[in-house]
Amino acid sequence: MSKKPNLSAVKSAVHKDKFKHGSMAVVFTAVFIAIIIVINILVSALTDRFPSMNFDLTLEGLNTLSDEAVDVAKSIEEDTTIYIIGSEDAVRGDQVYTNYGLQYSQVANLADRLQEQNSKIHVEFIDPDLNPTFISSYPDDNLTTGKVMVSSEKRNKVLSVTDLFSIQQDTTTGEYTYYSMVDGALANALYLVNLDTVPVVAIATGHSEMLTAEDNLSSFVALLEDNNFEVTTFDILTEEIPEDASVVFIGTPTTDYTTEEINKLEAFISDAEMASSRTLFFTSYPTQNWESMPNLSTFLAEWGLQPQSGVLMETDATNVLTTSEGSASPYLFANVSEDILDGTYSNLIMSNSAPVERLFSANNDIVTYPVVETNDTAYVASMEEDIAAENPETDTHTIVALSQKYMDNQGKITANVVVDGSSESLLSTFVANSTFGNQAFMTDFVKLLTGTTDTRVGLSVNQVETNTRDIAASAAVMQFVGLIIFTVLVPVVVLAAGLVIFLRRRHL
Repeated sequence: MSKKPNLSAVKSAVHKDKFKHGSMAVVFTAVFIAIIIVINILVSALTDRFPSMNFDLTLEGLNTLSDEAVDVAKSIEEDTTIYIIGSEDAVRGDQVYTNYGLQYSQVANLADRLQEQNSKIHVEFIDPDLNPTFISSYPDDNLTTGKVMVSSEKRNKVLSVTDLFSIQQDTTTGEYTYYSMVDGALANALYLVNLDTVPVVAIATGHSEMLTAEDNLSSFVALLEDNNFEVTTFDILTEEIPEDASVVFIGTPTTDYTTEEINKLEAFISDAEMASSRTLFFTSYPTQNWESMPNLSTFLAEWGLQPQSGVLMETDATNVLTTSEGSASPYLFANVSEDILDGTYSNLIMSNSAPVERLFSANNDIVTYPVVETNDTAYVASMEEDIAAENPETDTHTIVALSQKYMDNQGKITANVVVDGSSESLLSTFVANSTFGNQAFMTDFVKLLTGTTDTRVGLSVNQVETNTRDIAASAAVMQFVGLIIFTVLVPVVVLAAGLVIFLRRRHL
């Protein structure tokens, strides 16, 4: 006779098995959630330590360093600090310059990434309200919220909001477009404050110059400073030429120099013990009366250069910026001599240019070169005559000329005299607009004159269009998204999955 099964024992075993499996599911779920939380904590810590681990979801890669900026950061050998003026919460939360719609958090994001590249780079936030002592230590720099000071033992560089961002308005639609220059501005500042020596461009005043740093050279000065040149001004009537000057810029003077002032120029450019190349850079204008300035004219003639009166015109409509069919125009497209610079400078505009005559090609140890020339369809028109002359005599004319003298046997140090017949080519209309080749040409030409072409004096500060609706531009937004995903969404999904498994097994 067979034995009856112990039903109670079976039920008890089944119950214990269900409990066992249910408990294991709960334990597994709890452990998994704990792991997710630990991973989130570790990821948060790592992203704070390594900012590049944060994904850059901006359309233009606003929070990603350029290759050039990375190279600069890695080259820093001395302790350098990026001081961001403002509370850290306000900066990272895009609460700085909110009225302008700027994504100021990008400054902190890119500063973090520069710091990540090199342990010599440090980032600090200075709240003016909490640290007034720091602010008062730099009274000449006017350190207010939104500015950035990059500092080394050698020097400081202060960046304003206009160095970091640009806002441009469409004159037709009235709409504003926002551009970021943070990447290049920070990298340039890092590079500048670590240079052993900085090329100095000294702008001469005292002779009613048509071009001055205070009036119409602001974009030219900004271009030089963006490329890590130091710009200063001096009155040649009453002051000596700055000892550290590499370039003396004389922006279209309207009165003659005295004998004493000419002696200053000659001493500057003919110093046999100069440690680096030096340049006298003159600009001219079609109506400038050089006959009334015999001292300056004689000095330039000794260097083989003679600026002329009259305005250069074009007969070919394809060689000018704007023109009606068959009419002449002084807005010339010009060509850079490949013997001087081998770069490509499309749309180089030489507006209202006066011709510059080279009196000789070579004379003893002085050699002259054409730097910028017209096309062979240009002609010289007298300002007193109708500039749209009939059947004019056309030819190639020099607009920018260089006279050069080698000062050492290695050919590395030169004394340079430049005459630029187009004063207007240095105005903001052309220098500040990257559509024209003036910006790139002047940058490369000044680097050539100062002997800094073989080493980076600065990197170009590119404008990158930004968008205030870009979700990844704000660090606060990224942190919020990360919080939702890793601390809420993922654990909830895991918990729900574990609960479903537990309930299914319970009813087996």
